[in-house]
Amino acid sequence: MVVQQVGTGSGNQLPVRRNELKSEDFIRMMITQLQYQDPLKPASNQELMAQMSQIGQLQASTQLQQTLKTLAMQNQIGTAGNLIGKMVQGLDENNDTVRGIVTSVRVEKQRVYLELDNGKTLPLENVTNVAAVGSLTGRT
Repeated sequence: MVVQQVGTGSGNQLPVRRNELKSEDFIRMMITQLQYQDPLKPASNQELMAQMSQIGQLQASTQLQQTLKTLAMQNQIGTAGNLIGKMVQGLDENNDTVRGIVTSVRVEKQRVYLELDNGKTLPLENVTNVAAVGSLTGRT
């Protein structure tokens, strides 16, 4: 998401990223909250423990999310590796139909690509057909 200029200013656009808060940010906010709390109505131990628990849950959730992303990427690489030596067909990044025998697998910018014997590249998610060599006729 990009925040655009409102009113006067330089016109620079700053990217806004969601889910960028880390546990350190929550701890800083909690310390600030404790520093500026009303001394006649201090935060209860239960409230502080609840906040600490939420920080722990956030850390666990973040770690789980990263682990799942890693597993998904490893699964895609494994799937792509199983296609080496097979004839594939699909749409390249220009939406042109591409056919060829998979010779290798490449990962770039969190995407898995199949390198074909004809020098073309096919994103794994764009594969529409897989067959034994010689089953798909014609090459582009």
